[in-house]
Amino acid sequence: MKTTTSIKSEELSKEDLQALLQAIRDCEMATFPEKVIYITIEAPDMTMEDMTELLRSIKPPYDIGPVVLNIRDK
Repeated sequence: MKTTTSIKSEELSKEDLQALLQAIRDCEMATFPEKVIYITIEAPDMTMEDMTELLRSIKPPYDIGPVVLNIRDK
């Protein structure tokens, strides 16, 4: 089944976002380690470098990524 899930907040710090993503990854690995899941994150206030660092901190790492795109309106 194809599904898309969104989580939105205007109150998370970089550390909060990292903790949330790690918790999602931990749950994913414990519950369905054989399933393929992609995560898309929009955080316009973060630099590409900060986002890359944050995504690389998630353990175990995803098979693909991190892929960080700069899609800010100019």
